[in-house]
Amino acid sequence: MPPTKLEQFAGDVETWAWFREQFESSIDKDPILSTLNQRVFPRGYLEGEKIGPVAGIAVNASVYEDTKKILYDRYGDKNRIIQAHLHYLEEVTPIWYASAEALNTTYIECNRRLQSLRALGEEVKAYC
Repeated sequence: MPPTKLEQFAGDVETWAWFREQFESSIDKDPILSTLNQRVFPRGYLEGEKIGPVAGIAVNASVYEDTKKILYDRYGDKNRIIQAHLHYLEEVTPIWYASAEALNTTYIECNRRLQSLRALGEEVKAYC
């Protein structure tokens, strides 16, 4: 079996849904992985201080669900995610020296956040 490769999660609530989906489909719900491997994997994909909430928790079946709940509660708050996306859109940095690359990068990032808001059930036209 090829090694499972997930992107690191650095604690940004905006990227939590993406990380959670990757983790659940690649590890948590993978019937091929052993129970122990499923419990060890999340720690390997949390960057730096973000492992803090789950550091020191034993790696065994009885606390695995509790560990997931800690992470889901901390980063999966829908209102907090919505506010983070809205904050970015409200504070987007103006492009002072227009270039195709700068305009494209800003467009892609704003569009990504609008799509995320739609996926969370927000009516983005209400913010226009």
